[in-house]
Amino acid sequence: MNGAPAPSETFQSTIVSPVRIPDPTPAYARLGEGELLSDKAYRLIRAAIVDGSQPPGSRLVESDIARRMGVSQAPIREAVKRLALEGLVTSFPRRGSYVTEIMKGEAATAREIRASVERAAAQFIADSSPTERQLPELREIVAQMQEFAEVEDIGRLRGADLAFHRTLTERSGSAVLTRVWSVLEPIIVSQRVIGDPGFHGGWMAVVKDHGKLVELLEHGDPEEAVTAVYEHAMGRRDLAGPPTADESSKAGESSEAGE
Repeated sequence: MNGAPAPSETFQSTIVSPVRIPDPTPAYARLGEGELLSDKAYRLIRAAIVDGSQPPGSRLVESDIARRMGVSQAPIREAVKRLALEGLVTSFPRRGSYVTEIMKGEAATAREIRASVERAAAQFIADSSPTERQLPELREIVAQMQEFAEVEDIGRLRGADLAFHRTLTERSGSAVLTRVWSVLEPIIVSQRVIGDPGFHGGWMAVVKDHGKLVELLEHGDPEEAVTAVYEHAMGRRDLAGPPTADESSKAGESSEAGE
């Protein structure tokens, strides 16, 4: 309207350089037709927090983000409020809004709670019938993770990683575990418990670990499957065995980071 530019998929904070936030993939983040501007702003800012391009402690300047997206400040303000309610953003009167910083000890606590929730979810799945143990949704996400790893789209890989664990919990069929996860997820993201930008490792090894989890849950010994899910959630990444020479080479060349 009035020649205003179309909303952009990029924005820049006062601290970090301009970032391009990738469109979400259908498996875990598409909002559908008729997306509100506030929803779009929320999606883009949240994606930047998840992929690490908007790091902990960086300031979110609403006027700057609005200008770069080609929209008014109102939808940006609504998006920031929503992120603050989730715990991903911390707002201070007369000082502005900042990406929530990682607190010493909080990451370890969040990881332990997450591991317990996922272990319980895996137990529900392991105790179900062979038919109910089939997990096509998780296999689809692993396939997408592989695609992202192959092209080194680490931001989307981290998003898919988060979607994998969310879907695993939902697949348990437990309303209690699903609710706990929904409360825990923003803390997991803000404390870098999943998709840690500080992780320097082989991305294909991360993908293979998730594939191994699906294989164990669908066809493996139930006790072994539950233990594997717990160990993975606690941060152990050796489920698929040592990386190949090619994977090790790629890991050494990578300057990106994430789980």
